[in-house]
Amino acid sequence: MVSLRSGRQDRFLVGVVWLLTVLVLGLGIATLNPVLLVWGVLGLPAAVFLTYVHVRDTRPPSDP
Repeated sequence: MVSLRSGRQDRFLVGVVWLLTVLVLGLGIATLNPVLLVWGVLGLPAAVFLTYVHVRDTRPPSDP
């Protein structure tokens, strides 16, 4: 099986996803724009899942 590992570039992209999610959600709350609120609410679990996958892939491999 192929071993996929997250690196520095992936960490940067996870940060960009979080930044855009918080920005869209904040703008949606500030302007009460339903479209931005929907995209922000959809982006939040996606960013959490992406962070979980990134953290899981950056852990040292456990050899049995």
